[in-house]
Amino acid sequence: MTQSAQEAALVLSGGGAYGAFEVGIMKALFAGRSPATRYRPLEAKIFTGTSVGAFNAAVMASDPGLSSLDAAVRLEEIWLQRIAARPGKCGNGIFRVRGDPADYFDPAFLGSPAAIAGRIGNDCLTAGGYWLTRTANFLASSAPLASRLSELVNIGSFVDCTAYHDLLRDVLREEEILHSSKRLRIIATNWNTGQAVYFDNADFYGERGLHSVMASTAIPGIFPPVQIDGDTYVDGGVVENTPLSAAVDLGATEMHVIFVDPAPYLIPLRASPNSVDTLLRVYYLMLATKIKEDIQTAKWINDGIRVLQGFEQSRGLTPSAAVDLVKAASKLFEENTRYRVITVHRYHPQSVLGGDFSMLDYELDPIVRIIAEGERSALTHDCEASQCLL
Repeated sequence: MTQSAQEAALVLSGGGAYGAFEVGIMKALFAGRSPATRYRPLEAKIFTGTSVGAFNAAVMASDPGLSSLDAAVRLEEIWLQRIAARPGKCGNGIFRVRGDPADYFDPAFLGSPAAIAGRIGNDCLTAGGYWLTRTANFLASSAPLASRLSELVNIGSFVDCTAYHDLLRDVLREEEILHSSKRLRIIATNWNTGQAVYFDNADFYGERGLHSVMASTAIPGIFPPVQIDGDTYVDGGVVENTPLSAAVDLGATEMHVIFVDPAPYLIPLRASPNSVDTLLRVYYLMLATKIKEDIQTAKWINDGIRVLQGFEQSRGLTPSAAVDLVKAASKLFEENTRYRVITVHRYHPQSVLGGDFSMLDYELDPIVRIIAEGERSALTHDCEASQCLL
């Protein structure tokens, strides 16, 4: 079945600096250099994203006049020129840790004593306000000592995301996204209800769209949560790291789903695992289980549609076909939903992209390497090995 360009979607998952992998994949797909598209240039009109995938998706939709390939090239330039830390530039374009002594001696600041003094003063005020508030809460609280001690520490209070907020305002054009023919859906998590909340093109006005991207990328405990309409939002990856169903709802029939974490079997087990290694492996297994459920749902939809088509032609059902139809029935007949046969291409790194905390490493060299790894993965894509749904 040949799909029209309007039905092709990019589904972009979260993973911090590993989002550079998605840039490499998209460059290859849109240039027609991947066997996944039979070496034909892909033109995508649907972009869904969570966390860093939300940022990438929003950039891809922010200039509807560009082809998919040109938009991907622009995205790569943003990663290399604006996001990556490089010589002569003051830190990376995402965040910095307040109070880091090395930060005050950055070569980009050495010629500006006023800038250094301003940064030190701002950090001291922030730290002073933090400890004053936390100490007051500690003394006033009647909670057990252990609980009060735990409330003294909040890493997110020492993370400065000013650079990231400035980046979003510079590279995302809300009015262009609002009126774009490219359909966009961003996923954030309502921190109060624990539910996934979708933000679309229609939300990009008056900085509401920018706040939705900030919210989707707000890793809990590291980056500050974001307030939208009185509700508190954090990283969409908490509940929906790979928004496949969002792309289906937008009408996609051919989905290119990009993961930034390798398949669990590719992650080596350490002889003596530490706590961080154990927690990361649990996280990867949870992500793999969720996407496996989404892929299985898509397969049921396909099977059910084919059974209906066969029933119309033969006026009968075999026992196995009846089982397929029953599995798909709840999805096929949901109110106001029209399901179609779906093709899903899956892209994983073939190895771990970095160490335990490398997803927060925005240095230039690893970002260049990760983009190249994304291109390589698309160029050597094997549908059978990747368990694509065709």
